[in-house]
Amino acid sequence: MKKTSVLKIIAYLLGFPVIAAYAVYKSVPAFTLNSTYKPFVFAGLFLLILVAILYFTASLVTGSLVQKKKTAQTARRCTAVMVTLSVVLTAGVWFAIDKVVPPILSNATQNILGYDDFKEDYDEKARVHSELLAGFIDMNIANGRLSPENADLYRLQGYGNKDVKNLIEQSYNSLNNDGYNSFNGMLLSLADGSRLTIPVLIHLLFDERDDPSTAFPGYTGEGRGDADKDAPIKWSILDIQEGTMTFSLDLSAFNAGNYDGLIKWLLPALFGEDGMVEELLKAVEAAVADEDLLGSPIYVDIDYSADTVTVSLTPSSASRGVYDFKNMSFLNSNHLLVAVISLFPIRNAFYIFGAFLTLSTLVVGMLRQKQYANKKGGAKS
Repeated sequence: MKKTSVLKIIAYLLGFPVIAAYAVYKSVPAFTLNSTYKPFVFAGLFLLILVAILYFTASLVTGSLVQKKKTAQTARRCTAVMVTLSVVLTAGVWFAIDKVVPPILSNATQNILGYDDFKEDYDEKARVHSELLAGFIDMNIANGRLSPENADLYRLQGYGNKDVKNLIEQSYNSLNNDGYNSFNGMLLSLADGSRLTIPVLIHLLFDERDDPSTAFPGYTGEGRGDADKDAPIKWSILDIQEGTMTFSLDLSAFNAGNYDGLIKWLLPALFGEDGMVEELLKAVEAAVADEDLLGSPIYVDIDYSADTVTVSLTPSSASRGVYDFKNMSFLNSNHLLVAVISLFPIRNAFYIFGAFLTLSTLVVGMLRQKQYANKKGGAKS
């Protein structure tokens, strides 16, 4: 084998194969964690294959053209074409994707997650969204909405299981239509994190809303039997939020002055186990457990420790087998999110090693020019 041919082979191997090997290696965690989201989990790999087909097809065409013409001028022109193509297929395509994907991603996550949230931490996002699916399956096996007899099958097939896929979509539609979209938009904007104050909470809990209309299938809790197991459910504002809502009161200021002894006796009597406040909250809990009143039960707990009283309000969303609205939005769009996640290892591979592809393409072109520079009809000019 001629020295020129050997050098061309080495140049080829240091070009696209390096990019492909790195991209596939970096894609393994996402493939492993979200393997049930086929074919979406392979979106990045499909794009890599498409780029490879375009690059090597162009390389074969230009190589055949140079072989046919056997001139340095043809080799030089084909080199320019291939170098330009290598830049377009590495940097150019990804510049375009960086413009196209962000609005799609924002739409799929209710404008909660942005492109930058995935760009630098896609492996962690792959893990989080894998756990969302696993947690949803476990919640709904526990409450009977997914058959416990098929638990292993559900966990094995994940999103590929028709029952799991349908239950995700139906659960999200119920929470979205009869929960999130049933609240007044202005007040709902205040019900985010620290802005959810007691007055806003009370208003959102007791504000009149339309009756629920979207089926919530397979749930027999809270007095629902087989006859109404698919009936719509009305969700409370706490079902929309993430986790338990807590309020704490520091009582240390009361432990002073001439009434110190009285206060030390009074606080445990009021806030301690079986104290007056606990009994009162039990009565409140019974009231807010009325589904017709608030939409869904809210469980009240009080903890008295030293000089701090903490009241916890826990929604019934988890027992019904759903996450808060944000995470249910993610779960419902998980197939799209997994597809986006799969793009980033390929994106990074091209950005990091794109210069190698351009350089190796240039080297191959220069070797072709040298090969035909002194041949008949192959003048250097």
